[in-house]
Amino acid sequence: MKRRLEGRVAWITGAGRGLGRAIALAYAEAGAELFLTARTAAELEATGKAAQERGADVDWCTADVRSQAAVDSAVQRALDRFGRVDVLLNNAGVWIEKPLLEFSDAEWQLTLDTNVTGVYRCTRAVLPAMKARRRGRIINLASIDGQVGFQKLVPQCTSKFAVVGFTRALAKELWADGIAVTALCPAEVDKRVAWGEEPGERPGAPSVKLVPADVARAAVFLASGDADAITGVTLDVYGIGFLAS
Repeated sequence: MKRRLEGRVAWITGAGRGLGRAIALAYAEAGAELFLTARTAAELEATGKAAQERGADVDWCTADVRSQAAVDSAVQRALDRFGRVDVLLNNAGVWIEKPLLEFSDAEWQLTLDTNVTGVYRCTRAVLPAMKARRRGRIINLASIDGQVGFQKLVPQCTSKFAVVGFTRALAKELWADGIAVTALCPAEVDKRVAWGEEPGERPGAPSVKLVPADVARAAVFLASGDADAITGVTLDVYGIGFLAS
């Protein structure tokens, strides 16, 4: 039986840990070929090897999405290795929590350059090849922070609201090219569950607390053929805990 992402090449940024790692492992289990990037070599290698253990064809290299040269080099490596990128999952990001007056200019710029301009850089880098093939998926990791304002998260919310706007506008620009652009907006994820591990199936209702695998399953859906008719939307992954709050 064909797996949901079999025959698709996915580039995941920020794949060394957190949701990037969880999504990489879920994509591996779904049959995707993987190209992984992150800033920390040891974490990236650990994710790559874990994906290989799940049967995926995987390549990886360190790359900081704040560097155009690093992004361009990574994309060229992916194209040389796999011949194409079918799915770009923009996950790399930073998250800093404190009152706005305590932010330095450097921290503000770090947040925007990683969370917003990094998405722009990686997307621009894959678009020429996607447009030439008239096929592609771009999935942006936004957040509930891109839909609701929270105290002590002003730069984070600013950046994620921008990612949602980027997603909706670019989807309209690219729909005629056969390229879908969507965003995932998860609420807070329960970090007591190890990143990248599957907690098992839950009976009945959704969990009060999200775990990494919840977000990863949504990312698999958006990259799969089941989402062929979906573009320009945000998929909210909240869990009942947020809805009840």
